[in-house]
Amino acid sequence: MRDDAWIIRHDGLIESGLDDEMVGLHIESGYFFGFNATALRVWQLIERPCSLSNLCAALGAEYAVDADTCEADVRQILDDMKTNGLVSLS
Repeated sequence: MRDDAWIIRHDGLIESGLDDEMVGLHIESGYFFGFNATALRVWQLIERPCSLSNLCAALGAEYAVDADTCEADVRQILDDMKTNGLVSLS
């Protein structure tokens, strides 16, 4: 995934918040997903399409984390979301 890749959230996830976490039901697949606080924040920030570099910059400004760790974690979260049909990357 390139730094200038655009992350686009797919429709079809029914969401319910639980404190600082979220669960979602993907209508098409029928699968449930659990989002921890970090994945939830990523999900919120990609409500509108954005680039990987902008997403990492926003998260880096919110959390006390070095840039390399932030990017690696975000890439893993996005890879999981893509694998499960929740986002696409262009």
